[in-house]
Amino acid sequence: MTKITPGSTIIGASGKKLVAEYLRSKLIAFYLYAADRSNPTAASRYRDKPQYAEFYDECVHYTQFSENVKKLDEPDILLEMATERTIVIDLPAQLHYPLTSWLEDKDIFALSQANHIDWVRWFVCNGENDSIQILIASAEFYKHQPTVVVRNCGLCDDWDYFDRHEELQATIEKYQMIVIDFPKLADSKRIKINAHRWTFEEAMEEGGFGIVGNGVIHQYTKKAYQVIESTGLLEV
Repeated sequence: MTKITPGSTIIGASGKKLVAEYLRSKLIAFYLYAADRSNPTAASRYRDKPQYAEFYDECVHYTQFSENVKKLDEPDILLEMATERTIVIDLPAQLHYPLTSWLEDKDIFALSQANHIDWVRWFVCNGENDSIQILIASAEFYKHQPTVVVRNCGLCDDWDYFDRHEELQATIEKYQMIVIDFPKLADSKRIKINAHRWTFEEAMEEGGFGIVGNGVIHQYTKKAYQVIESTGLLEV
């Protein structure tokens, strides 16, 4: 069965890079959709790169979740594409409500079930209270879809508030959410990689990080891939 992954409420800045590169490393064909035209980070990182063409059909696709009545139908193509391949959607957090409106108003989950399409929600948490409250508030809506809560250690070093938040922990247990920790990459490397819009493979080839630096990046991606694989939700 195809798995469609609505990204970022869901997949955040480092998460979508890792998921896309993980899928490629496993030779899993996928379509990559960018829902943020103003800052299409996924598009700028993977667009027009021949080594990725075979895995996402030569380009990054675009879609838009909007409350504008003239654009309400634009995301409908996602279900058509999801019958062919896994889909990763790069979705910024501020589009949470237009996304849920589309899902609800068009009964997308029922249509997906009828067409053998699985949804997996990836929620990247930065440890802040606002992020935690969005996760709690949205849990009931996504109760029938697997939710992976990604604790991004590159955004937060101290998860004590997360761990001690009673309502959050009760929500995670009630809805059987999977919690994973993405490792942290040193700021000196992360900032340079993001500035050049490199993939991790390109960073090791072009970044000038040296033998040790490249080893650090390799170990980082290896750990991240192991964490992603531990969910068992991206295989087809």
